[in-house]
Amino acid sequence: MDLGRLDRSVLDTLLPPGRHPLLGLGLSETGFELFLEDFNRAAPPHLRRAFRLGLLAAGWMAPLLVRRLPPLTRLQPADREAALTAMAVSSVPELRQLVSVLKSVISLHYGSLPAVRQSIGYP
Repeated sequence: MDLGRLDRSVLDTLLPPGRHPLLGLGLSETGFELFLEDFNRAAPPHLRRAFRLGLLAAGWMAPLLVRRLPPLTRLQPADREAALTAMAVSSVPELRQLVSVLKSVISLHYGSLPAVRQSIGYP
């Protein structure tokens, strides 16, 4: 699966570079695309679909939750973060679940990186 500009915008907003002093890597700097190839081969179909749907909803629906026009790529970084936060705390359970799926898939990749594991003191 190739990540488009909108998909990258969503993912980079969820895990931007320099967000934490110990974990300076952002998702765009970690080879997420290679992980995504393995994920698409090994993950259950319903999880792959939920991930794609989460990217779609975050890109096109999240801006509407903060009264901005989609897509997410049109927004400034602070507004992007506000839009995804609004989606994560939405009163619509499906939107909250889709954000959880996005964060879970990102975490599977990020937590497997040797530099990240070393930074947090995990063997």
